[in-house]
This record gives sequence, C-alpha cells and structure tokens, in this order.
Amino acid sequence: MVNICSIVGIDTADLGKTKECACDHKDGTTCEIDGYVGSSVIYEDDSVRVWNFTLAPGEMTSMHRHDYDYHFVAIKPTQLEVYGEDGSRLFDFRAEGVLGFKLVGDFLEPIGIDLPWPVPSVHAAKNIGDDVYHEILFESKDESQQNVDATKVKILQELNEL
Repeated sequence: MVNICSIVGIDTADLGKTKECACDHKDGTTCEIDGYVGSSVIYEDDSVRVWNFTLAPGEMTSMHRHDYDYHFVAIKPTQLEVYGEDGSRLFDFRAEGVLGFKLVGDFLEPIGIDLPWPVPSVHAAKNIGDDVYHEILFESKDESQQNVDATKVKILQELNEL
C-alpha cells in the first residue's frame, strides 16, 4: 500500500491577523507561527497565490511557515537577516534578483542555485539594510507549473507597466 501525502497550506481566508515577532531580542523570546509569507495577498487562484511583501529598515516579518514551493522577485533589494523557529539567528544574505525554493520536508531547497546554509520552512526575516525591501512572492499551490508560470509572466508584465 502506498500512502500519498500532500501539503495542505493555510487558506487565505483562514490566515487571520499576522503575529508580530521580535525573536531578534536576546531575551529568549519565541514567536507564534503564522502563514504570512508576505505583507498582503494581491492575487490568488487555484494554482498560485501572489504576495506583495515590503519590509522597512529594522522591521521584522512574523515567524511564518512556507507550505508551498515558491519564487520571489526582489523589486527593491536589501540585506535580510534570517531567524529560525527557536529565535536563533541563522544567516544574512543580499535579497536580490529572482530566487525559487522547493519545499522538501522541513526545509526549503533552492532551485537552480546552491546556498551555503539550509533554509528552514519556518523562519522570520529582518531587514538589516538601509532601504525599504520590496518583493513579489509567487506560491505554487499545485503541480500545474505551466499555469503558475503564465501567471508570473502576466503579473511581472503588469508591474513593468506601472
């Protein structure tokens, strides 16, 4: 008998409010986990959920969990610091260009590049740069990459027209 499991993400309607996180404090603070992988959902259908994501200098995301494979396009790059579920600082990196990640167990496996550190599916990020960070993040909700890719192209074209 073969068991087939699929990851079930949080429905957008069930996200509730984002949970503030300050795990960068050295007091052992831990954070509640939510499904906010961006600031707000700007488009969604059965195949893809698209997030607008901005982070002011010094601002931190919620401690969030990625339930889907995803790609992001950094519109305004910056330096981000990443924290694990236990509040420990994991690494920092220059968030720029286009990056993609495939969900493999409890980790996010980079697509098309090698990274020197593992990326856990549950994490928070802090903007440690001098500028506002802005990205568009595309979550792939199903195996239909053709539909997801077509949606990405359409939205990116619309962004370039602004």
